[in-house]
Amino acid sequence: MPGAAAIEALSLGVIAFLLLQILIYGYGRDQGIYAMVARAVLDGGMPYRDAFDFKPPGIFVIYAIARALFGPAQWGIRVLEVLGLAGMCVAMASLAWRAFGDRRIGVVAAALAVLVHAQLDFWHTAQPESFGGMLTVFALLAATPRGRAGAPRPAPGAAALVVSGALFGAAGLLKPPLAGGGVVLAVLLGVPALAELARIARRRVGLGRARGGASAGAGAARALLWAALRPGLLIALGGVLPVLACVSWFAARGALGDLWEVLFVFTPHYTALGWRSAGVLEMAWHGVSEWLVRYSGPVALGLVCLLALHPDRHERAGVALLSGVIAVHLAGVVMQAKFFPYHYGATWPLAAMLAALGLWKAWQRCVRRGALAAAALGALLVAAAFARSATKDVADFYVDRCAERLALIASGAEDLGRLDRLASVADVNAAANRAVAAWVRERVAPERPIFVWGFEPVIYDLADRAPATRYLYNVPQRAVWAREPARDALMRDLAASPPAAIVVERRDVFPSVTGDGLDSRDTLDGFPALAGLLAERYELAVMIEDFEIYLER
Repeated sequence: MPGAAAIEALSLGVIAFLLLQILIYGYGRDQGIYAMVARAVLDGGMPYRDAFDFKPPGIFVIYAIARALFGPAQWGIRVLEVLGLAGMCVAMASLAWRAFGDRRIGVVAAALAVLVHAQLDFWHTAQPESFGGMLTVFALLAATPRGRAGAPRPAPGAAALVVSGALFGAAGLLKPPLAGGGVVLAVLLGVPALAELARIARRRVGLGRARGGASAGAGAARALLWAALRPGLLIALGGVLPVLACVSWFAARGALGDLWEVLFVFTPHYTALGWRSAGVLEMAWHGVSEWLVRYSGPVALGLVCLLALHPDRHERAGVALLSGVIAVHLAGVVMQAKFFPYHYGATWPLAAMLAALGLWKAWQRCVRRGALAAAALGALLVAAAFARSATKDVADFYVDRCAERLALIASGAEDLGRLDRLASVADVNAAANRAVAAWVRERVAPERPIFVWGFEPVIYDLADRAPATRYLYNVPQRAVWAREPARDALMRDLAASPPAAIVVERRDVFPSVTGDGLDSRDTLDGFPALAGLLAERYELAVMIEDFEIYLER
């Protein structure tokens, strides 16, 4: 097809450029939490029991791997993320060959997926959904028979289905709804046998009424029933394996109760915050419309093209599979009821596959009509890219941030001021966090713990000082549904491990997380035990930006 080689080369260039950008992303607030839980794990502790967060355990394992391989520097997780994205791009090309008959569709899809991922910037990447999306693509590839779409191919083997299920199970340990992709795969693999079984059941004439024919028909029915159930059973077997491994790990370390308490008691209350005064249809509409039109102009354009031009016969199975998994992902986003940009992170590679197929079809149609039509499609794609970007929350455009990062790379990426500016958003100031950590590191002995009463656990990591409590941030003590027992547990921790310094944060207000409009400093007025400890044993030493730092008297 004319221009196909140029499109492929351009897509590869876009991927390389964006992966380079991602390498110098800093931490957001969540990444600092994951890093501190990973640090506790590498020190022999356990998530939830020794380092509190309410995300599923898979993300802590990934951060622990990055920390073990690359050390505590913030670029370590970005290297692992880029390696995963590169592997995902290769997998998308192979998946496109098997599902649509053309690897180049997968290369275009990879460029679209990495574009959306990179535009989510530092705050919304290296999240559970980021890695869950990679695992989902690998799982789909594992279960898709080798060979070009449309050619005769054998059904996926037992080992392939178990591996696929294990990858879906691992994705579920990052975000539970992501495991639902395995259910979609199992159903679609079993549908042909079920359809044939239904046809056999409707046959009530001919030799089927004879004894031998009935016996033969019963044997065929049993074979078809097994063929229908086999994919689901094998995928379920694989999916159970990582979950059993995780449960066994927590049980062996005596932390199974903590896992249960956080994931099945604390987290449902957190999720329920988003459902106050909201109906199911309203939430579903919001979730789907957000995904469809608010994040990526090129992906939305590609989906419209696919809808208008229709998949070919040999493409329909792949389109149905990807669409089904996307639907499960979106249902999970709606159930969470927060609609943070990174909640859609696992869905973009799949949406990009469909969008790339639509754009490829549109390009073929335009090329047949002449250069002017092809140029018009290219211009429309560029306009769509600038019309809607996945970059949220930050003040400047992604193109401007790319230019600044390129200048940073050219200068050796050693300008901490610029790096901190690019890693700051809303009430999070990376420069202030670094300044607080430096001040504490100079005045607190390395063996003494500190305590941050706020939502900036990255300070512990930057200061290289141990937290005095399992609570890396104070959401449990501020959340209306967990406040009293969490406060009691915190005070026990502080009594057992008195901090040499206490950092109190101001202006960290987020009602969607805590359920109220108070910041950490204001919350002390309703927490007399901690306020009394602060007044009796500590004195204010310095204020840095939004932080009050208290030292022992």
